[in-house]
Amino acid sequence: MEDWAKNSVLTLLKLVEECWQPQDFLPNPNLDGFIEQVNELRKRTKDLPDEYFVALVGDMITEKALPTYQARINSIENFHDEMSVDNRPWVIWARA
Repeated sequence: MEDWAKNSVLTLLKLVEECWQPQDFLPNPNLDGFIEQVNELRKRTKDLPDEYFVALVGDMITEKALPTYQARINSIENFHDEMSVDNRPWVIWARA
C-alpha cells in the first residue's frame, strides 16, 4: 500500500507555498487604511445571505478541529509519526 500511496496519493498534495490562507484575501491590519478597507469589505458583503455565513462557520469549525483529526490519525500504527519527520507516504499524507 505504501508504494500505491506514494504514487497515487502524494502526487495530489499541493506544495505548502501554493496553499492559500484566509488572510491572503483580507485587509492587512499593519498597513495604513486598514479600517477603511474593513469598512469597504463590510459594505460589499452586507447583503450576503445567511447561508454563506452558516457555511463559513461550518468551515471554521472543521478547520479548528483539524489538529484533533491529525492526532487521531497519528495514533494509528501505519500513520504514527512521533517526531514529525517520518517520510513514509501515509505519514506525509496525514501531516498534509
